[in-house]
Amino acid sequence: NDMKDGIINVYKPKGMTSNDVIYKVRAALGIRKLGHTGTLDPMAEGVLPIMINRGTRIAEYLDWDLKTYETTVTLGIRTDSLDVTGEITETSDPSGIAEEDVRRAFRELLPNVEETEGGAARHYGILDQMPPRTSAVRIEGRRLYEYVHAGEEIPEDILKKVRPRKVWIDSLTIDEIDLPDIRFTVRCSKGTYIRSISRDIGEILGTGAVMKSLKRTSSGAFDLTNSVSVDEILKTAIKAGRVCVEAGGPAKTDSSARSEAGDSEPIEDPGQVVTSAKIKRKTPFGDAIPADMERFILGPDLPLVNLGEALVSHEDALRLLDGWHLSYREAKVTKEPEKPAWIDLLGEEAETYDRTETSINIGSHAGLKLHPEYMKTYKVYETDGRGGRVFVGIARHSDKYHKLTPIKIFITK
Repeated sequence: NDMKDGIINVYKPKGMTSNDVIYKVRAALGIRKLGHTGTLDPMAEGVLPIMINRGTRIAEYLDWDLKTYETTVTLGIRTDSLDVTGEITETSDPSGIAEEDVRRAFRELLPNVEETEGGAARHYGILDQMPPRTSAVRIEGRRLYEYVHAGEEIPEDILKKVRPRKVWIDSLTIDEIDLPDIRFTVRCSKGTYIRSISRDIGEILGTGAVMKSLKRTSSGAFDLTNSVSVDEILKTAIKAGRVCVEAGGPAKTDSSARSEAGDSEPIEDPGQVVTSAKIKRKTPFGDAIPADMERFILGPDLPLVNLGEALVSHEDALRLLDGWHLSYREAKVTKEPEKPAWIDLLGEEAETYDRTETSINIGSHAGLKLHPEYMKTYKVYETDGRGGRVFVGIARHSDKYHKLTPIKIFITK
């Protein structure tokens, strides 16, 4: 059977929007139904997992995934966007700041600290974070970044309604202090604003600070080792004849010289650097992943690390496909669902949760939102009895029947 579903973990380069990446990958794959798991700013680079066809159905289970970012901030500057791409609103002299002042500022931001195996200080805990003006927070039907992109001032009555949001910082470590620059790594929950961390450090030090660079090195199970560049994806599609670079587009050759032939004819040289080029689709869209792209595709079960696991026979896999519930004699549970790492560290707050609710929210941020039903959800695999297994789909424990109920199935008869 043709491969139709999966995930491609794309490494987004600087200067490209997440939507640009979707556009190019859609053209290269020849598949319309794609979705990503979290936008990266144009100035940022890093992993951007893109779900393909039915792979989009697993996105809702990724809320608990932690993401890792490497960033550099510069002291002594304030901008309206909290990063170096924004308009400078204030500057100051950070020359009086010492290395110990920086470490003290991180301790003030996140007082919980432990020493790592390498001897570095790991800061962690729940952080009340004020969203930046360039965030996607929606107030009265409009996102904050829409005002910024339109060149409008955000009305004061709207700004007054922006509230701090709680996020989980699993690990914040300083990598290098080379003042006025500070380089650090953050492992955090969904929805954390790294630029807000940069701003807060600058405010604690009294100098202001802006985010100079940002790289997402992991998102749940997706990391640099299983990522693929936009360039490699496009070169593969060009070589196969599915797409071409439009004539006159901003493509650059490996020698950084433009081909004069490209001024009149589409450029189809797979040796070109085509990431920034305008791509033209040459063949119709379909729903099957091209064979030459299969080496880039990851299984839709890969990121479901927080779900439990159960094994079934081929016959019982077909029964799930038909909508049957399976008893625990028929479905052997080999792993129970994992709860988020931060839930046990919330102290008295955790005791107030009503776990029968549809969802549980700490504060007002989706990054710390729990879906209690996920604690009863399992990945189901068909096993051949010899160690091999095939991902069947997702099932959930039914309190009423005390059986596993199929939720989302990924196999066909």
